[in-house]
Amino acid sequence: MKERKIRIFVCLMFVCGVLITFVDMDMFKRPFTQLHNLTFQQEQVLGRRYLSEHDLLLSTIHNHPKFANANTSRIYLKHYQPSYSLGEQIKVQIDLFDRDGNRKSTGGDHLRVWMEDPKTSASVCGEVFDHNDGSYTGVFKATWAGQAVIRVFIATRREELALYYRIFKQYSSIWTAYADFKKKPLSETSRCSANQPSISKTNEWCNFTTQNDGFPWFCKKTNLPCDTWTKSYTGPTNFKLDTSDKDILTWSGKDPAPDTLPMALNVSIKKVGKSSLLTPPDISCNNLPAKVTWQQKSPNGYFHNNKWHSLMCHDTLPRTIDTYRQCLKGRTLWLHGDSTSAQFKTALHSFLRFPSHADAHVPVIDKDPLHNFSVSWHAHELPFYHGARHYPRYSNQAQHIMMDRLPNTTKDIVVLYLYVHFTLVHPGEFRRHVRRLVPSAKNLLARAPNVTLAVRGPHAYFRGTQSLISYWGLIYSDIWHEEFAPLHDKIVYLDFWDLTMAKRSRKVHPRMDTVHQMVRSMMSLLCFRK
Repeated sequence: MKERKIRIFVCLMFVCGVLITFVDMDMFKRPFTQLHNLTFQQEQVLGRRYLSEHDLLLSTIHNHPKFANANTSRIYLKHYQPSYSLGEQIKVQIDLFDRDGNRKSTGGDHLRVWMEDPKTSASVCGEVFDHNDGSYTGVFKATWAGQAVIRVFIATRREELALYYRIFKQYSSIWTAYADFKKKPLSETSRCSANQPSISKTNEWCNFTTQNDGFPWFCKKTNLPCDTWTKSYTGPTNFKLDTSDKDILTWSGKDPAPDTLPMALNVSIKKVGKSSLLTPPDISCNNLPAKVTWQQKSPNGYFHNNKWHSLMCHDTLPRTIDTYRQCLKGRTLWLHGDSTSAQFKTALHSFLRFPSHADAHVPVIDKDPLHNFSVSWHAHELPFYHGARHYPRYSNQAQHIMMDRLPNTTKDIVVLYLYVHFTLVHPGEFRRHVRRLVPSAKNLLARAPNVTLAVRGPHAYFRGTQSLISYWGLIYSDIWHEEFAPLHDKIVYLDFWDLTMAKRSRKVHPRMDTVHQMVRSMMSLLCFRK
């Protein structure tokens, strides 16, 4: 009897172990979390911020007349009042209708909302919550006294998102990466993917996981040996899609004007005492605890007179060349990632007036020997879509490799950043790459006490190059927050979502005047931290 009980106990423990393993693996595969800035109870009341993976998989792609239409959709105040007070919350409801005036009965369309006053160059973003019935709640904070108009933009429709997700599942990516193989006098090209091929076909693929710093990367074998891989580039993608689906894939590059609701709301905002602008807590940005940067509620700032006003902290860093040089003295500022992180480097070169040797996606470290500092840029690991230009293999490097190579004595500033290129692949791939950064970041912080480490979150944009949509940035932000949770008290989170929602950017690459505001915000948080 005793032996039987022992056998039963062992079997139960085995089953529990299998179940735990299964759950852990399932969590890794499921990238959608809805954690950032919302408790579960708040989400239930306000609505969701983005579609679940389950909803995307089950979504039907309707014909064109049933899509949400800006001209027929409506916006109105949840609770009308003649004016609001500075700092007060403003709630609006948005109801979506199709082209024929039929009310949408399901949610999932991604909306952007903002409030602006062109006369004072003031603007602030709002948060949108989806009630899954064709109605949405927009939440704003009155950040300046005066007049304002609230506007709505249909950024990405549910059917569009469902099509992208179907392509992720079927084709691995929206764009196609290629590899060049060369052994004189022969040269050949093949397509590549981060997806592991089926076990029965592994002999048909070159496994470049080791060469891609430990991240899966496979290229179709050619007549040349795998070790003759020399360069990578992006080429044409041929999906087996019908005419309607092909048309949907062009939407992300279209003019945003027709998708902005012509209906808008005018609101009046009163001063509180003598205050006409909302102010942040009485703490300088370089003294703001790192943990607080991960906990900010939207909006974390607003524009007034074309200047970004943080609601997290006071920007006390003088915006002078000497101050920036003193901050960077004896250090390298690592701005690795993609071309939108290279924009930060461009902005710094412009402000600090030292030569840049940047050449598109070619790695570069530019030094200012007179003032003893450097700024480095390097393209992140594959998947990275280089465009038509063919880049050597050394052009890409994982950011954990860069951290692992820093000496224990480093005083450098490291800004971790992954974003735009990952919007072309399944969000689970983004989580895989973010997760790998964590142990290297932990190790670096433990052995190099003088290093300054930051994570730069996603930025928002209206429309970009075909199929590059910033909707996935909502999910990516939650992934950063979740994976880096053990390090929130040691790493600064640079949140530019609200800034780029308030100062609307149509393209993937923000305007350089916006980038300068982002760089100023970054420097105020990272320079002279205590």
